[in-house]
Amino acid sequence: MAYDTKSLETLKRQFHSRSVTFNNFRDITNEDVETLKQIIANKKRFTEPKSSKYSNNDGLMNYLNTLRYLTNPTISQDLSTFDEKILYLILSCDPDLLTIKTFISSDITPISRIREEESEKRRQELEKRRFQEFEQFADEVRTQIGFYDANLIKYESILSRGLFRTVGLTSDVKIPTLDRLIKRAELINNLDIVTETSLIRLKSIAEMWLKDAKDPQDLNSLAYNLLHNFRELHLYSVEEQIIIFMLIADPNFNLLRIFEEESNYNNMKTRAIAELGFYNKGLINVERLYHDKFEPERKISAWTK
Repeated sequence: MAYDTKSLETLKRQFHSRSVTFNNFRDITNEDVETLKQIIANKKRFTEPKSSKYSNNDGLMNYLNTLRYLTNPTISQDLSTFDEKILYLILSCDPDLLTIKTFISSDITPISRIREEESEKRRQELEKRRFQEFEQFADEVRTQIGFYDANLIKYESILSRGLFRTVGLTSDVKIPTLDRLIKRAELINNLDIVTETSLIRLKSIAEMWLKDAKDPQDLNSLAYNLLHNFRELHLYSVEEQIIIFMLIADPNFNLLRIFEEESNYNNMKTRAIAELGFYNKGLINVERLYHDKFEPERKISAWTK
């Protein structure tokens, strides 16, 4: 390669050694983000390739020169905290958060899955598979942005749940949207696409809605956001849209409970609408699939198997 690997690794260690002071972006505001973007625009000379021999590897050289800037105390005086510096690094080198997006979509074997395995041989196999999955993930990130920095997984994950929500939550939606969303549950036959890792992300999105929505109980506005702002909310499938709805509107599987308790279809539908405000056969199936895959130990009713 045309760059000094040793120099790059030294800069990475030097930069990330200050991570002990990281404050989870608690003191960073949206105004700070815009200020950092302006600083980056004003300091392009620090992140542009210095020689034509790097012309086909601009992403890597941008990353290398950004690290040089951030680790040089005489020229990065505009940034006083590690939070500002790591945010600067992301805004400059991976503004679309492709590191965390690729990590989420890579479906890497969770450490918890390995720890739960009783067989030593099987644990070793899973550890080897996880290592290979991480290598493939890292190669994919390099292909997209020119470099790979494992530390960005943590920081971009926090950003994606907070500052970098790219759309505000739409409130007070008057157009009937709820039935159109939950009808999509009828398209779902399994939850194979949803992993433990992606479920963590989905739960964080659900928590965001409950915390930030003008009226968290406004299911029509929730449905509108899930249908129309799904890309900005980092949702990648119909399954994820419906699971988010379920986690917010029926986290205790009450629709499934009513289904188990009632043998008459009309009674079932009447109770569901009266108690929950919605009903759909497909949604019952999704709740069953979710229960069996992620929470099989939870008892829904006296009829739960």
